[in-house]
Amino acid sequence: MEKSPSLPLVRRIFADYCCRHGLSLICDEGSGQAGYIELADGRRRFFRGTHFDLNPLGAAEIADDKAYTLSFLKQDGFTVPDSILVHGSDVLASLRVHKPGIAAKMHSAEDALQFAETVGYPVFAKPNIGQEGEDVVRLDKQADLQHALTDLLMRHSSLLVQKAVEGADLRILILDGNVLLALDRQPVQVTGDGERTVEQLAIGVAGLNLRDLRIAPELTRQGLGLASIPEKGQTVELLPNKNLSAGAKARDITNNVADDLKETAVSMCENLGLRYAGIDLIAETPQKSGSRYAVLEVNAAPGLNRYAAQGAEELASVTSVYERVLDALTGKSP
Repeated sequence: MEKSPSLPLVRRIFADYCCRHGLSLICDEGSGQAGYIELADGRRRFFRGTHFDLNPLGAAEIADDKAYTLSFLKQDGFTVPDSILVHGSDVLASLRVHKPGIAAKMHSAEDALQFAETVGYPVFAKPNIGQEGEDVVRLDKQADLQHALTDLLMRHSSLLVQKAVEGADLRILILDGNVLLALDRQPVQVTGDGERTVEQLAIGVAGLNLRDLRIAPELTRQGLGLASIPEKGQTVELLPNKNLSAGAKARDITNNVADDLKETAVSMCENLGLRYAGIDLIAETPQKSGSRYAVLEVNAAPGLNRYAAQGAEELASVTSVYERVLDALTGKSP
């Protein structure tokens, strides 16, 4: 495998694979994030980042829209959290003029506040279209939700507000009906030593942005601030979500997930018309058959860079996943 750390992980794995299989790899000369593999017969298989020529365009577009994804999965009988899709006042005002019939079926920030009062706090608010946990916030009371809606709807045209679900936070990677990897994502957290402040401890968390505006309210929820000195052994959560891109860690539980939960994840992928996807769900007891679960979203281009960066074992696991993806992409038998 190409060893240059400046090259993206996918590029390095692709280069090694193509070299071993006698295939041509053509990449952009800048970032190396986009390109194609040319097969022996001249056909090309394109990629950009972790978007590969595997999923149909329509299915991938649906997966990118959280509300559509959950709506279709709910229709198929899968368990989803109580949710409401809300739109900014400017979006609604325009639609009331140009498409009043559609506007009448859409929800505003005021509807989200009523929804939260009905289902109960805490709730999560997140951009309906977005990845890597950006702007995902947890709200514990009406004033916090109202402030978050005002702030987020200035930057996003639509938000999904969801009832919080308790349990293990899993990402299950599926390819052509097979589970490639199941990860249990842990909170972005630090452990107190009785001497350093939360801020000093947090500096060592890879991927964490200390300027992230979600840190302060998450610490306040725990009765802390950046200048607080946690007791020795005290666990402090820094962010409300568990995305690896934001500094969370994950552990491989592929061999410990109950078969019926794996089958459920595979069925979700197939029902959405996807060959390759990461299914994000919360499961009460993922190792036990019949565990209660709720699917949060589906990612048609799941990233694994942060997980691979955790260590040599994780890198080997990610490399194996991408080898399987490349086999599917090029039509080779694994």
